[in-house]
Amino acid sequence: MPTNRTTPPFIVIEGIDGAGTTTQSTLLHDYFQAQGQPALLTNEPSTGAIGTLIRKMIAMRRDEDARPVDRETLALLFAADRLDHLKAEVEPALAAGQVVISDRYYHSSFAYQGDSVAGSDALDLRWIRTLNERARTPDLTVFLHAPVDLCLERLGERDAHDVFETREHLTLMEQRYDQIMALLQAEGEHIIRLDASLPRQTLAEMIREKVAR
Repeated sequence: MPTNRTTPPFIVIEGIDGAGTTTQSTLLHDYFQAQGQPALLTNEPSTGAIGTLIRKMIAMRRDEDARPVDRETLALLFAADRLDHLKAEVEPALAAGQVVISDRYYHSSFAYQGDSVAGSDALDLRWIRTLNERARTPDLTVFLHAPVDLCLERLGERDAHDVFETREHLTLMEQRYDQIMALLQAEGEHIIRLDASLPRQTLAEMIREKVAR
């Protein structure tokens, strides 16, 4: 996973559903813009053709009559969307001098699709990582760790949410994320862990401080 440190930083915000990744990604983007630093705010799944297809498939989960998409196919689509996203949006923006902030990246695939928790019903993490081995490594990943109860409270305020946003599922994802982030950090990836239960502006200031360093 090569990275080019001569370009502006590629920053990823990660966390389980309800941790506030979208909110903090937006606040960080707005901060850069206010400072006169061009920045691109993006997310995964992307808004490209493959990402749009993934969103449709995820939405079908709410339809009990819809044919479910098998996990292998979905993992392949996420990996394909990620490379398309990099080539079409992320790398051109970095080359043009823009900071890039992505709401989710390959860490989500590792956590949501890989078997990082023993005995879980998931795919082989090694295979998931192989699918994503050509993906660019972020210069900084901010992992927002939030209690499951807080995430459920936040998700309950949404008009609609995924059928898998349950206590059991979020608890499993919390465990997977912890293991994945620890693994990648041990391998040398630049990851910082912050408490997502802090007030929104306090957390935003902490993220800006970490990015500035």
